[in-house]
Amino acid sequence: MVRVSVDASQLNAALDQIRRQMPEKLGKAIKDACLDIEGRAVDYCPIDDGLLSGSITSDVRTDGGFVYGRVGTNIEYAPYVHEGTGIYARGGNGRQDVPWAYKDESTGELIWTKGNKPQPFLEQAVNEATPGLLEHFRNILEGG
Repeated sequence: MVRVSVDASQLNAALDQIRRQMPEKLGKAIKDACLDIEGRAVDYCPIDDGLLSGSITSDVRTDGGFVYGRVGTNIEYAPYVHEGTGIYARGGNGRQDVPWAYKDESTGELIWTKGNKPQPFLEQAVNEATPGLLEHFRNILEGG
C-alpha cells in the first residue's frame, strides 16, 4: 500500500481568501451591471421635464450574504409611462371607458385622451444590456 500525504494548508488558505473576497467582488460586478442598465434606462426614458429620467438610480445591497442590485425610480407616475395607460396599457389592464379628460396642471387646459402607449424604458435597458452582463461576472472569475 502506498500512502501519499499532502499539505493542503496553502490551498485551504487560498480558498478561504477567495471566499472572503467573493462578496466584495460580486458586489462590484453587480454594481457595474446596474450602472450599465441605469445609463441605458436614462437614455431610453422619454423626456418631458426630465424629472423621470433624472430620478433613475441604482444601488447594490447585501442581505444575509445575498448580494443584489436594483435599478429604478421612485417617481409615482413611472409605472404608467413604462406600462402605458387606457386602451394602450400592456396586458389590457388600462382604463377602457374612453375617452376621458384631465386638466393639465401647467397650462390649465382640458386634455381628452384614450391613454398613452407604453414606453418600457427599463425593460429596453435590461434587454439591451443582458448579453453583456455576463462579462461583469466573468471579470470576477478572471481576477479582474
